[in-house]
Amino acid sequence: MSKTVNKIIFHLNSMGKGGAERVVSLLANEFASKGKDVIVATEWFSEEEYELQPEVRRIHVGLSEKQEQASRIAKQWFRVKNLRATLLEEKPDILISFCVKANYRAMMATTGTGIPVIVSVRNDPKIDYVGTARTFMNKLFLNRANGCVFQTEEAKEFFDEVLQKKSTIICNPVNEKYLHAKRKTPKKKIVCVGRLVAQKNQMLLVNAFEKILEKYPDYHLYLYGDGSDDECKEELIKYVNAGSLKENVHFMGLSSTLETDMADAAMFVLSSNYEGMPNALMEAMALGLPVVSTDCPCGGSRYWIEPGITGQLVPVKNIGSMVQAMEYYIQNPQEAEKMGAKAKERLQEATLDRIFKQWTDYIGERI
Repeated sequence: MSKTVNKIIFHLNSMGKGGAERVVSLLANEFASKGKDVIVATEWFSEEEYELQPEVRRIHVGLSEKQEQASRIAKQWFRVKNLRATLLEEKPDILISFCVKANYRAMMATTGTGIPVIVSVRNDPKIDYVGTARTFMNKLFLNRANGCVFQTEEAKEFFDEVLQKKSTIICNPVNEKYLHAKRKTPKKKIVCVGRLVAQKNQMLLVNAFEKILEKYPDYHLYLYGDGSDDECKEELIKYVNAGSLKENVHFMGLSSTLETDMADAAMFVLSSNYEGMPNALMEAMALGLPVVSTDCPCGGSRYWIEPGITGQLVPVKNIGSMVQAMEYYIQNPQEAEKMGAKAKERLQEATLDRIFKQWTDYIGERI
């Protein structure tokens, strides 16, 4: 870093089990291991959270009980006020925010403080940053950030040139336990990992799997993840239980041992309508699994998958193409394993050491 950075504050909504939260946990722990004073400032505590090292301080900047009684607009103001109070007290060398609402809060809270801010866009901006109000907020606040970390070129190109010019692209670090885990002899097992929400579109996968069962009735589908969208989760469970899928589709919930749970799978399938940089896909590839993914915006799957070499890409919401890709692996197991091995090689680019260096170099450029 060109300027010595001794204290870093990361800001996001929570440390719950999500992609941005996982990246923050890895970066925060790594900075702390290098002797930096690291704070993670969040709006709330989730039931299931990523672990932070004891050296990383956790500060609540969300609403107090009294503030919870305020109007919706007042609550938004209190969230900014609480974050600003923490920043003025802690005086960090830099604030790094993750995800849309936290990015806006970070820019508002640091106004006039002189604290440098790097914002990070984690999802498809065509979903998170559109509309009259947010277009205005992008110009008024995000364009003033010292820098922005994107995950893909497609996401970067959505924003104004003024932000693009001071931005960079850094992919997510993959948890290295997947790179070190041993691939097991594949069983007739298809796996998917992700929150049971509309964005992930597991219904597409379930429908495709239903067609696979017509020809390959001894295969099983394992869905790992929980549902923050209860309606979507209930719809999936109801559909599975109502037909002939009940014995072959398994809802596994959350797991902290996916590197062993998935190691004997015949393939991993990602069915999302849109993503940022899909961590679950990266972890499956790092494990050496043959992968099928929708070619979803904003380009994260496309970044890692070279079709026919490191995996297979299929059009979004296209059940026929997904069935065809899944059946290819079933009919060509040796070729599937070759693709899985190539995928594992490709993911060597995403080790924590490499990604951490990219972050530290970029921070040094922007402050």
